Amino acid sequence: MTPTLLARRARVARIRRTVTAAAVAVFIALFATIYVQMAAGKDPALGTTVTAQVASTSSSTDDTSSDDSSSSDSVMTTAQS
Repeated sequence: MTPTLLARRARVARIRRTVTAAAVAVFIALFATIYVQMAAGKDPALGTTVTAQVASTSSSTDDTSSDDSSSSDSVMTTAQS
C-alpha cells in the first residue's frame, strides 16, 4: 500500500472516531438531563394541577349541557379519526 492511501485511511478512521465520540457525548448529556429532571420530579408529561382544575371545570360544564348525544358523537368522531 502506498503511504498516501495509509494516511487517508488513518485520517478517515480518526474522523469516524471523533464523530462517534461526539455523538455519544451528546447522547449522554441529553439522557443525563432528562434523568435528572425525572429524578427531581419535574416530569412535563404528567402536567400540572392547573390542567386538572381546567379539566374538571370543563367536564362540569359538559354535564350541565342539555344535548349530551351530540357532544359524545363529536368526541367519538375525533377519537376515531
